[in-house]
Amino acid sequence: MNRVLYGERSWNPLARTVDLTEDHMRRGGRTTSLSELNLAAMADAFQRGYWLGGGGTERPLERLAEDAGVVPVTRVTGAAVPVRVRRAAEFARGLGELAVRQCGGPAQVAALADRARAEEVPLWIARRFAPGPAGPITVAVDRRLVRVDAWGPHAPVVRIRAPQGFDPYSTEQSAGLRLTVDGVAARLTLRKKLRRSRSHVEVRLPGRRWVLRRENALTSRLLRDERCVALLTRPPRRPAPEPGAVLLPLASVRYESPDPLDAVVAQVFAVAFGLGDTTGSARFRSERRPARGAEPVADDEGWGRPWFTNLGRGSDDNEPGGGDGWGADGGGGDSGGDGGGGDGGGD
Repeated sequence: MNRVLYGERSWNPLARTVDLTEDHMRRGGRTTSLSELNLAAMADAFQRGYWLGGGGTERPLERLAEDAGVVPVTRVTGAAVPVRVRRAAEFARGLGELAVRQCGGPAQVAALADRARAEEVPLWIARRFAPGPAGPITVAVDRRLVRVDAWGPHAPVVRIRAPQGFDPYSTEQSAGLRLTVDGVAARLTLRKKLRRSRSHVEVRLPGRRWVLRRENALTSRLLRDERCVALLTRPPRRPAPEPGAVLLPLASVRYESPDPLDAVVAQVFAVAFGLGDTTGSARFRSERRPARGAEPVADDEGWGRPWFTNLGRGSDDNEPGGGDGWGADGGGGDSGGDGGGGDGGGD
């Protein structure tokens, strides 16, 4: 039986009422399946006495209004949708309890949260998966916070952060980005030239050097120590959706090396930087911010506002011109003052 957990009624047929059942949420004329929601992230916050908002922000449950108010709902894409309801605390309580049940109960929610802490990637951030030579590679990105995490079997984790924000017009060669391999800082250089064949992204570690160079309009090749280890191709502008898929696909990566670390580095390059004609750019929003420690955090004022990740297919996930960093949220990448306007990987 599809039991109603929260419901609103109105004599006005045009009123936007909200209903929550065991398998969907309805807002006005729009129905959202529970499979589109990040139940684990909401359940974890709820179980700790908080409600999850945009960008991972949290507020105590007791601050939610008993009457009308906004309750953010987190999607599997990591996007947060503010839902205006007539009884905010009741709606959050119903959705939180449902999320805990759907995840398998309090113990399973705690286990999921423990695993996320071990991965050092919050539960609300979407995980996408790509095949690798040693097994599946996990890729997590939030472009607004400028963070990337990727890891796989028999390979160290590779991360990108921007402690003070991403500035494609900075004189700093990395444009503010910091890349680490198993916690060891690498030297990152972005070069966006007017002559596309000279544009590249370079990562240096002691004894290793990866360089991303343009192959053709849509593809770039990744070299490690002058040997090609992968070909990276951006997805089609409008990829055909797989049945039931909410997340956009990752860029296509064809491995030419059996090394698991090469594969993880290739996935990081494929999700963080422009490919093909946009090689040399980074697909992040240009933004400066004060340093607040090692991990990027969202401002509390964003708790009840839309948080777009541009990782999905609909308006709940994407801001205009978005699309996994290929659109308006792609960074310029005109690093180091080498000329050539940053085209940000946009279409």
